Amino acid sequence: MRRLVLPAVLALALGAAAVSATRLPTNWLISPPVGAMAHLGTMPQGIALSPDGTRLAVVDAGFNPPALRVLSTRDLHTELRIPLRDAFGTPIWMNDDRVLVAGGSENSAQVVDLTTKRATPFAALASSHGRAWNDDVAAGSGFVAASFDLDDEAIAVDALHGTRIEIATGLHPGALAIVDGRLYVANRGAASLTVASLRDGERSVTKIPVDLHPSALALSRDGKRLYIACADADAIDVLDLATDRVVQRIDVGLPQGPGASPNALALAPDGTLYVSLGAENALAEIRDGRVVARMPVGWYPSGITVDAHTVYVTNGKGESSHANPQFDPEEHGDPHYVAAALIGSVRAIPRSAFDAASTAQVLANIPRPVPTPTQTVVRAHGPIHHVIYIIKENRTYDQVLGDLPGANGDPKLAWFGAKVTPNEHALAERFGIFDDTFTDAQVSATGHNWSTAAFANDYLERFWPSNYAGRRPLYDFEDGAVASTPRNGYLWDDANRAHVAFRDYGEFVSTPRDAHLPATTHMPGLIGKIDPRYPGFDLDYSDEARIDEWQREFTQYVVHRDLPPLEIVRLPNDHTWGTRAGKLTPQAYVAQNDHAFGRLVDVVSHSPYWKDTAIFAIEDDAQNGPDHVDDQRTTFYLASPYAAPGVHHEHYSTSSVLRTIELILGLPPMSIYDAVAPPMYDAFSLAPRLRPYDAIAPRIDVHARNAKTAYGAARSAKMDFAHADDANAQELNDILAHAAGMGTKP
Repeated sequence: MRRLVLPAVLALALGAAAVSATRLPTNWLISPPVGAMAHLGTMPQGIALSPDGTRLAVVDAGFNPPALRVLSTRDLHTELRIPLRDAFGTPIWMNDDRVLVAGGSENSAQVVDLTTKRATPFAALASSHGRAWNDDVAAGSGFVAASFDLDDEAIAVDALHGTRIEIATGLHPGALAIVDGRLYVANRGAASLTVASLRDGERSVTKIPVDLHPSALALSRDGKRLYIACADADAIDVLDLATDRVVQRIDVGLPQGPGASPNALALAPDGTLYVSLGAENALAEIRDGRVVARMPVGWYPSGITVDAHTVYVTNGKGESSHANPQFDPEEHGDPHYVAAALIGSVRAIPRSAFDAASTAQVLANIPRPVPTPTQTVVRAHGPIHHVIYIIKENRTYDQVLGDLPGANGDPKLAWFGAKVTPNEHALAERFGIFDDTFTDAQVSATGHNWSTAAFANDYLERFWPSNYAGRRPLYDFEDGAVASTPRNGYLWDDANRAHVAFRDYGEFVSTPRDAHLPATTHMPGLIGKIDPRYPGFDLDYSDEARIDEWQREFTQYVVHRDLPPLEIVRLPNDHTWGTRAGKLTPQAYVAQNDHAFGRLVDVVSHSPYWKDTAIFAIEDDAQNGPDHVDDQRTTFYLASPYAAPGVHHEHYSTSSVLRTIELILGLPPMSIYDAVAPPMYDAFSLAPRLRPYDAIAPRIDVHARNAKTAYGAARSAKMDFAHADDANAQELNDILAHAAGMGTKP
């Protein structure tokens, strides 16, 4: 977290002589609140104003235990916090004392009684399937309804007669609206609404095409139009309810690039529409079918409600990121784990504050354009013709490079220091130490999307916390999951559109259970472009073997002189398998990963391609360790004859890495994040240094295996390592700390 003093003109625009903004790991700024602000739980999903306008209901449904929270509109203090087994979506006030809440993994809507502080399942709105996931609820026209994300189903109940109606929807149904006896369901995983007639004798179900990934619905005050927030289209579609056709499309994104993520809607009594723009950390005010003003808010706004004078917005990630040097892996439920520390917030903003100054502040919070140097190698058709992009797993800067002298590290936090990672230390010391580089993601579910698309869409941001908390069973965040796929796709799609040849090794690749079968991919842009002999995430497969396979193909490229301009290489085994008996020790895994990385640089640097190649390597996220600067600060490595040695203190993020790669290869940015990210111009020099790199042999036993008596062996044996983050991260961090000699408890 960085506090920055804003320029005087911006301070005056916010009504203060001197205010400070917070710099996020993404390099975007968060402005201080204009009105009142209060902290909430993790990932508040939705907010609703009570019938009498005096209270707010908020659903906390992130990594930490879920709850329904009731706040006073007067000063935002929490009046009630009612723990729930699970919850999701936007709450609905049934009256002044009861709130209807989606139940998430409870597979049923639930009625929360504010007097008794107890939640009761709404039996008629319960799925008959075991893993349906209740996403959202709605009420209107004498009906109540619930959507079930994992079942592609909605259920409606006639409140008067108790009649239950089950409706097949599109992919990943979410937001609901009931209008004049018809149920509208936003199919979050598609580009459509499902509309079903609920009245007796009129049973019908149809689909209405809308823009990509509809995420929120709001009925106009006159009941004639339905507003649809289409998260991956940066648009609000306006549906004419007389014809069920989209009659207007309101663009809400900024001109710098796609990626606004409109994800919540609220209508003021005068008909003004307010839109939460999750990925732009802002709200938009819409009148007469166009955006008339914007307002900066907290980090990733996720819910919105409004009365005559005030807009209330929940911010899913709160007000800042956090350093976590005090991260205690031995403490169960440690609040300094990145997902647990991501505390949300709520802001109360006067509607009168939406004006030209607030709009200017939204733009000012975006990273400023970096002038292109007069001379730079970071350009298309420059001296660098080939890029090798390596994606690793889950380490902070301090955890690996904290012991490097002369840089901003804490050696006390170096779990895998120079003895375990000699190549990473040598590469940093020779080609450049980057001690202010951050992942844009908190965890791998979003990390592999940020690492390849410079973006994580609203589906990802909303659902990963529940998945990581063990409540949502489905991990559908990689390898062709359509709900997770952003508007412009991924780096390989960018390359395909620009006719830039590439080869993918293990990224967004499915590894078959049978080792004799080839790896596959469900990503359309990767089909025919992967090495089928190179597996994806599979801890049973050595990173050394991965590099053997990569080297086999690279040797052929050298022979035939046809190395593609872009290679994407996944080296995942620094993730480790904890201390499961018989598996490699954590140090062995990390050391093996280090040597494999060193070997790749060694092979390239001794080849004819070294003179025109740049190798980039970054972790997909930094969730599995401590860092005294920020829990998203990570290691980044650049290896190239053009790399500028020394310590680089410039603030970079994952999107900066991608923007630099795009500039070298002549690719356009994929989202607003890489469009505005500062390129890594300062990381490169003009004159090449062609001396090759010789990989350093491991300094520890890379074949060492965990004993049955190892700390955490039994817990590691129960963990699921099918995906990078299926294992409980807090428990794994505890085990890794002990393996690294940081634990003290027996």
